[in-house]
Amino acid sequence: MGMKLSEIEAGSKIKLLISSGSNHMEMEAIVLKHLQENIALLNLCYESDRTLNFNNVKIEVEYTMEDGTPYIWRTAQVTSFQTKYVLQVKNDGVRYNRRDCFRVGVSTSGKIKILGKGEKTIMIRDISLSGFSITDRKMDLNLNIGNEASVHFEDLGHIINLTGVVVRIEKHEDMVIYGFEIKNLCKDLSSYVNTKQRVKRG
Repeated sequence: MGMKLSEIEAGSKIKLLISSGSNHMEMEAIVLKHLQENIALLNLCYESDRTLNFNNVKIEVEYTMEDGTPYIWRTAQVTSFQTKYVLQVKNDGVRYNRRDCFRVGVSTSGKIKILGKGEKTIMIRDISLSGFSITDRKMDLNLNIGNEASVHFEDLGHIINLTGVVVRIEKHEDMVIYGFEIKNLCKDLSSYVNTKQRVKRG
């Protein structure tokens, strides 16, 4: 059963999943009101004095219901309208499992930079186009939900630089696992995830 765009209540937060070639970015937005069943007026959660141009990019829309069920609209367009933006989708949203989307194991050491805490060595646990997780075996990062950090690692000829926000924390006896949502564009990420998938399958 699909979900109509108009079923998202005004004031709700959605995510725009924006891609161009191998570049990927996520941007949050607030649904201000519905203009038609498949058209809504948005306010972007993005600080910029200039009007953003969404031409020649692929846009998908993600919305998570209060019970945690995620829906995605695969084909969308965003155009500027005065100081706001208009979102138009072609089809109904469908349920999907975001955490399993192209997530691959990494098991490679990397460096994490945290504002005010300097740089530390960590293990990159897994990664997808939308997020990654790290293992903190020294248990000294002491991160909280919402904290931002930068991660750098190299693997299979790819140089990966990511900025992420902590969205999940798993505490174990001998380690802490932090799950991050990616907040920056990384042109090598899509190619790297595809390479890791091929290596795992091979």
